[in-house]
Amino acid sequence: MNPLFDNPDTEVCPACGSAGPLEIVYGFPSLEMMEASQVGQIVLGGCEHSGTVPAYRCRDPKCQHSWGDVS
Repeated sequence: MNPLFDNPDTEVCPACGSAGPLEIVYGFPSLEMMEASQVGQIVLGGCEHSGTVPAYRCRDPKCQHSWGDVS
């Protein structure tokens, strides 16, 4: 995992203000990553992408804003 911030738990969603974003993880997922995604600990971002890819997604199911840049 490639955290954009030193402590993402202290960050807030720039769209709605919710705290503790989910990290978006890219690449072929391991079993542990799939399990973490199923229980809402991370977001799987896929194996292929181009351009700017977001690093975090808001935990609020009404918002789900994605932001940051992992590149």
